[in-house]
Amino acid sequence: MRVLHVDDNRSILDLTAAFPDRELADVSVTSETTPDDALSRLETESFDCVVSEYEMSGRSGLELFEAIREDHPLLPFVLYTGKGSEEIASQAVNAGVTGYFQKGGPDQQRRLANRVRQAAEKYHTRIEADRYSTVLRALDYPIYVVDETGVFSYVNDAMVELTGYEREEIIGASTDIIKDDEAVAAAERELGDILSHEGPDTTQFYVDVVPKDGDPIPCRDHMAVLPYEGEEFRGSVGILRNVCEEVSREETLERRERELERKTRAMDEAPVGITITDPSREDNPMIYVNGRFVEMTGYPRSDSIDENCRFLQGPETDEQSVNELRQAIDTGEATTVEIKNYRRDGEPFWNRVSISPLLSEDGEAESWVGFQRDITAYKNRERELERQNDRLERFAGIVSHDLRSPMSVAAGRIELAKAEGEADRAANLDAALDALDRMDTIVDDTLTLARQGDTVGEPETVSLSSVAEECWRTTETDDGSIEVAGDLRFRADPDRLRNLVENLLGNAIEHGGERVTVRIGALDDGFYIADDGPGIDEAERESVFDPGHTSAEDGTGFGLAIVNEIAEAHGWTVSIGDAEVGGARFEIRDVTTV
Repeated sequence: MRVLHVDDNRSILDLTAAFPDRELADVSVTSETTPDDALSRLETESFDCVVSEYEMSGRSGLELFEAIREDHPLLPFVLYTGKGSEEIASQAVNAGVTGYFQKGGPDQQRRLANRVRQAAEKYHTRIEADRYSTVLRALDYPIYVVDETGVFSYVNDAMVELTGYEREEIIGASTDIIKDDEAVAAAERELGDILSHEGPDTTQFYVDVVPKDGDPIPCRDHMAVLPYEGEEFRGSVGILRNVCEEVSREETLERRERELERKTRAMDEAPVGITITDPSREDNPMIYVNGRFVEMTGYPRSDSIDENCRFLQGPETDEQSVNELRQAIDTGEATTVEIKNYRRDGEPFWNRVSISPLLSEDGEAESWVGFQRDITAYKNRERELERQNDRLERFAGIVSHDLRSPMSVAAGRIELAKAEGEADRAANLDAALDALDRMDTIVDDTLTLARQGDTVGEPETVSLSSVAEECWRTTETDDGSIEVAGDLRFRADPDRLRNLVENLLGNAIEHGGERVTVRIGALDDGFYIADDGPGIDEAERESVFDPGHTSAEDGTGFGLAIVNEIAEAHGWTVSIGDAEVGGARFEIRDVTTV
């Protein structure tokens, strides 16, 4: 991703360039200090987004935007200015800039980086959509589609020109509108050969096309059946060649035939899902899907053709994204959205959908082409990055807050030791060492908490009873006891699971005493760990998982936070309730059992 940043303040350029490098992958930021230099740069180089200050010498950021739009109408342009006002914001929005941000701290820089990423991705998708639309429009031979009942369901402009009929006269009419009885019978025989198991996939034969006015036109018909699975025949598609023209242009036609084949294969084998819908039919159903769409969604062509693509939607599909697609179709405009869809087996996936109309000569949308990319992995990385950023902010608060007190104690005690006599000096130094030990414990627990938030390792099948007994053997208690009620086998990272159980056992001993009894048992979708200690007050249950929350004087408050981090990393949930004997009961659910 290449970003051009324009600002007359060199320090702002250096600072802003560092944020995309940290927040985005594979990004390159080019800086210019004047609008004229930026325009010169755009004459020889290509960029995916422009970020500009508003107030600069020579011309303003909006004036630069207007100049860029003349030669690069689709290039994203983000106004990032230190001189913000409602008037400037209104001017920017009315002018059509991609985004408007006032300069600020790291959060604002992060928002800028994310907006640049979104704008650049949408820019690339739009270019790609235009490219595929051009491929479809470039098929300038007479083309027809006949449905399973033997009537025309589609003809292109070249077919209309060849026959002399209006499109409305052909669509819905049987093939004898342009063929005599002998030609109709010949086409049916050729189609029968294709449909037979021994027949070819395509066929070529000569046919006289009878136009609305004039003499029959000798043509060569290249015919194939529409893709289908099972026994349900969907119809046929054909490309006509005027033999009179073909004789004089044989070499040219052969070259075009190869080009047509390459274009068709390019669509069928494209690395993105491609669909084509017919807005003239009720509910705008799909009339074409390529191989990548079948692979991505799990739906065979037979389940997709003649269906509206809304069948991919599910319970967590965002209605706002759906409405944006509907609005674009209603207004005849291209758009791109990110939407949660569902595969045939019910598994959700994130889909970046771009749609664009294919227009007729009178400007009406004859078809809609859609391009679909599975961006699930990218969305997962994005959520994980947000989660890591949240955790880093929490850790910064923990370290700055919880370390300050023991540091103050250690410093004060050392000062007293320097001023006191030999007898008092030892006591003060011991207190300083205790404070330093406290700091060491906080640092160790913070690092442990940070590491538990990483993605879990390769899950294995584990036994709840075995893990519980193993963890109890390493728990420091003389008079406590453990009861394991039943067993559960499930998938988990063994090391992380042991850490989770050890922390819950330690919490039970810390609050229930050395004679505490701990009970571990299986649930339908997880397991529980309960004790007969004093329990946890209901008012505190929402905050006990916060890092640093503790009711013990010498506790760090990281144990239950570590439990929560490990559970979230596995996709589990943790809740607190009352045990049957009055103590605390922790339930871990959404566990994948085997």
